[in-house]
Amino acid sequence: MALRGKVAIITGASSGIGAGIAVAFAKEGANLSLTGRKQKNLEEVVKDCKKAGCQDVLTNVGDITQDAFRRTLVDTTKKKFGKIDILVNNAGILLMNPLISVTKEEYDTTMAVNLEGPLFLTQLVAPHLIETKGNVVNNSSCITTMTIPKDGLYTMSKAALDIFTRYLAHELVSHGVRVNSINPGYVPSQLGSEVMTDELQQSLINATPIGRAATPEEVGHIVVFLASDKAAFVTGECFKADGGLSMTTPALA
Repeated sequence: MALRGKVAIITGASSGIGAGIAVAFAKEGANLSLTGRKQKNLEEVVKDCKKAGCQDVLTNVGDITQDAFRRTLVDTTKKKFGKIDILVNNAGILLMNPLISVTKEEYDTTMAVNLEGPLFLTQLVAPHLIETKGNVVNNSSCITTMTIPKDGLYTMSKAALDIFTRYLAHELVSHGVRVNSINPGYVPSQLGSEVMTDELQQSLINATPIGRAATPEEVGHIVVFLASDKAAFVTGECFKADGGLSMTTPALA
């Protein structure tokens, strides 16, 4: 159990990759502080985590872009568990629109969720991670090295998250804190299906050399590795887990 006794905050844990990470952490013995926007979905994830062996799960329902909520999340986690070892900045949003048509509202929303939330939440958690010699894992994307139709704004936000990962790793390395990102390929999710056409989703699968999409659980396994002592010599890395997608030049719908 690679994370036995560790306390982990996971944002965006109510569905998709976040839920997969939460269950993977539960199986490895972590104590969990989960947050998401949908109470019902979060409750289902908690049930799955308990089935996986984690009986004590803290939940906070709210908006990670709001400073008051971020502070509540950190304070309640520290109060309940007494420490924080791991922060997984997973919460994200995907809004698809050509850059020449992107609205100010779309830009602000995307950057608030995908970049500002992780930045300012990490600022709050960093003192606790310095105490525990813990680590941060950011959920980015393999598409930061690709171009996908109408996906420029999302890609920009994730590219910025990669830069954030590397700079933060450099700033915190002297404190014994590691910072990495997971850069997955296509993972089917409700979020993606709401904004991506069936043709685009199938094109992503077809362009993946392994020949299929990833599952949230597969991404979760790699996040476990990055967050565990098995990756003690790994920091500042943007770790691709994309089935080879980023090494191709796909013809996407």
